[in-house]
Amino acid sequence: MKKTATIDRILNAASAEIAQRGIDGARIEKIAQDAGVTKQLVYHYFKTKDDLYKAVLETVSKNMEILSEVEDYRNHPPREAISLVIETLFQGFINHPEYRTFALDQALHEGEHISVASLYLPTMRIVLSEVIAPILARGEQEGVFKAGLDPHVVFWMIFNLTAGCFLNEKIMPEISGIDFTSLQGIEAWRAMVTTFVLDALRP
Repeated sequence: MKKTATIDRILNAASAEIAQRGIDGARIEKIAQDAGVTKQLVYHYFKTKDDLYKAVLETVSKNMEILSEVEDYRNHPPREAISLVIETLFQGFINHPEYRTFALDQALHEGEHISVASLYLPTMRIVLSEVIAPILARGEQEGVFKAGLDPHVVFWMIFNLTAGCFLNEKIMPEISGIDFTSLQGIEAWRAMVTTFVLDALRP
């Protein structure tokens, strides 16, 4: 139990440090200090900074599993189910500010670390095959979505429209005048994304 608690403290400290500075700027010394352990102990559990980063990504992947709670979506009509997917993604970025740093980091490193994370890719595949695809199929069958929609394209459209609010939160207010660091600004963006996506899926 003590070992597990120590590893959890290290992962939490690493997540906070990477969220603030990115993988390149994150310092093992700071992670060790915040976790209340020695630098040597960090390296005992994680041989390199990349190994630690991959472990943090595992935690992010577990948090993303909320998207694959398929029963929630089956209990909603197709349009409401898509709205729920969008709402869940937005809430994920709100509850886990580190998501935005990880998304930017992986874009910068061309997915180098995501590709070896054992949970992230399977989790995303489950979202596509067991959440998005069935929702679109039901929507097509009920006549509320157009035929032949690609679940991959639809999901990544939703993901990138959602992530854009958080990845550009410091830049967009200077141009648009909307404060995307506030819940009011985020909600305005979420409502627009929902309307935009549902209109795009309409027959």
